[in-house]
Amino acid sequence: MINSKDENIVFIRPNFWFDIENSNKKYAHIIMIATKPDIIKQAPLYIELKKRWELVILVHTWQHYDYNLSVWVLTEFWMEVDINLNIFWPIHKKFSLVIERLWDFLVELSNNYKKIPVPYVHWDTLTATTADKAAFLNKFAVVHVEAWIRTFTPSRDFYHNLFSSYNEWNFKWEKYYKQLQEFDIYETWSIEPYPEQFDTRWIEASTWLFAVPVELYSKTLKKEWFPKEHIKIVWNTIADAIEISKLKIDKSKAFEIYPNMKWKPFIFITIHRRENTEKKERFLVIYNAIKKLIQDWVYVCFLWLYASEFAIDNYWLREDIESLKEKYKENFAYGPALAHHAEVIDMISQAWAVVTDSWSMQEEANIVHVPCVTIRFGSDRTETILDWTNIIAPPVNSKLIVDIVKWAISNKSMIKSEHLYGRNVSKKIVDEVLDMLKKDGKLFKFDDERLWLEKYFDWKI
Repeated sequence: MINSKDENIVFIRPNFWFDIENSNKKYAHIIMIATKPDIIKQAPLYIELKKRWELVILVHTWQHYDYNLSVWVLTEFWMEVDINLNIFWPIHKKFSLVIERLWDFLVELSNNYKKIPVPYVHWDTLTATTADKAAFLNKFAVVHVEAWIRTFTPSRDFYHNLFSSYNEWNFKWEKYYKQLQEFDIYETWSIEPYPEQFDTRWIEASTWLFAVPVELYSKTLKKEWFPKEHIKIVWNTIADAIEISKLKIDKSKAFEIYPNMKWKPFIFITIHRRENTEKKERFLVIYNAIKKLIQDWVYVCFLWLYASEFAIDNYWLREDIESLKEKYKENFAYGPALAHHAEVIDMISQAWAVVTDSWSMQEEANIVHVPCVTIRFGSDRTETILDWTNIIAPPVNSKLIVDIVKWAISNKSMIKSEHLYGRNVSKKIVDEVLDMLKKDGKLFKFDDERLWLEKYFDWKI
């Protein structure tokens, strides 16, 4: 993997254009990646397309570039980057650079090498919502992996009733848990996670195949009048990725990194969302809940990520967390993110609960049958809430979060024998894409093509 401080260079794998020129394939399947979750969830598609001897191009925007967040995971899933767009901060520059640099690449690929690009973008990332624009403006439609996922948030009235009546000595957990199963309480207006909810809504108009992970989002897509023949319930590629990672768990060093968690009833915590870490009040609510759990001798493994590290330093908590590490050596671990996906799966599959604001962790907890507590006001994995395997812990009251986490640890009803996300998902997606290409020749279509009206053209007067 190439890394450089030269911000003006797009890195291209040696012999890449030679390989493209010598390929007899008509379609170039372009797998877009940027973040660690992107890599993990796009890897099964990359592997499936390679297995079928399709022309596959892996484009990395380089949003996540260090070893723990990118390089080790690429190696773990046998992925070789062909194009490194080498984007950089700040966020507005990332947006513009992905569109500009991918645009140039697509023009070169299609005009000079006569390949038809078929980009695969993943869910709600910055890369997905910029790569699709570069494609669309060149008249190429995208395959949207994990399409239309929206954050479902309980209403204002629900939360006002919750917080006005909350009593830490008499919290009716069962009532709260059941209320979250009532679909009528939810709204889909949220802009959280920020800016990802904006990203995902911006992608749909340039999508030709909506690869939907669960039926819930198929229904909501149809309510927005997207054509049902383009909406395919294929489940979620994370299920395939976990099956790959499970084969490597025997090589995991997770419990060598965090030995005080081995064989213990620990909770696995990650916090990284902008809205939780950049707003002081919210982060302090979360931090003090974690601190209380540690002080109550709950075993806690808290992985630091860039955003949580920023918050700890920005709100003058560094000395406090170092003191906790020293005082509670037996039941508290605080350290870096695990480099390999197999190590993450190893740890969360042995945890008593996952406590997170991550969307991918909500899925992974469901697949490995571990209760999940989502530290947000809503969830973009609402299917896991409705499946009773996940529960929202809103970051307003530290004591409430503690109550919810402790109940989740002890509540066996949150553990299900079957997960939601299917099997052989990548095969289903690739089958759908290849069938569409065989039938229609391309994914992008203007209305006269989409509606099959060409045979009625008549320009004679």
